[in-house]
Amino acid sequence: MEGLPIRCTLRIPHPARGVAVIIHGFKGFREWGFFPWLTEQLAEHGLAACRFDMSRNGIGDDPETFERLDLFADDTYSTQLNDLRVVVDSLRQRPDLADLPFFLLGHSRGGAIALLAAHDLRFVQAIVTWSAIADLNRWDEETISRWRQRGHDEIVNSRTGQVMKVSTRLLDDLETNSERLDLEKNLRELQTPLLIVHGGADETVDPSDARRIAEAVVGSSTLLVGGASHTMNAIHPLITVPDALSLAARASAHFILSYCSMRQSLLRHHAR
Repeated sequence: MEGLPIRCTLRIPHPARGVAVIIHGFKGFREWGFFPWLTEQLAEHGLAACRFDMSRNGIGDDPETFERLDLFADDTYSTQLNDLRVVVDSLRQRPDLADLPFFLLGHSRGGAIALLAAHDLRFVQAIVTWSAIADLNRWDEETISRWRQRGHDEIVNSRTGQVMKVSTRLLDDLETNSERLDLEKNLRELQTPLLIVHGGADETVDPSDARRIAEAVVGSSTLLVGGASHTMNAIHPLITVPDALSLAARASAHFILSYCSMRQSLLRHHAR
């Protein structure tokens, strides 16, 4: 643990039927586009919802500005998994949430983090992914070689125009923790109920990634939203709610609630 802050926003309805932890993806942050709206939508369905900034996502004191690109540069998958564990453990220590079922909802890379986290977070009742990647190592050998030679890769943030560097720590993490970060292996072993939501017109993560995840996870459910982009047609800031986003949110809430109901039925049965 590096002791870096993990900033969270928690919305708790009364009564709450479950807890949904929302995980942003690459270049994502908790105040981006649909995340605040999604938090409120889940709360309206009776779910406590927590969205948070990964400790190295580059966001500083201003919740909407990439002020800490130095932190962003050295982010790793293992760091993100640790961040998620810290958030979930903190929520489970709250007396008002401790006895509720927990769920993960991850977007893009955050979807992959949710799927990997299920290996350790056995108590998670179900997972929902939006536009999730099916493989953590998504670069060809030429790109990796150039990355190693320069000591970093560079990504231009199309929204802000910032050049965001990614150091070789990410590559080192993939090599050092190859078994733990083997997403394909983790998917084959996954026993947590899973809903895969993906845009049919995703320009960033091809819908074939959704098919790969579905084929690997026995019993998973898939919702392919026709005409939807990587962000379910949402933009930042979110001015209007696209139909695709509304559909994805409703389907996700209903999927999660079905497992809340199932758990409550089991608890009542055992209490007899």
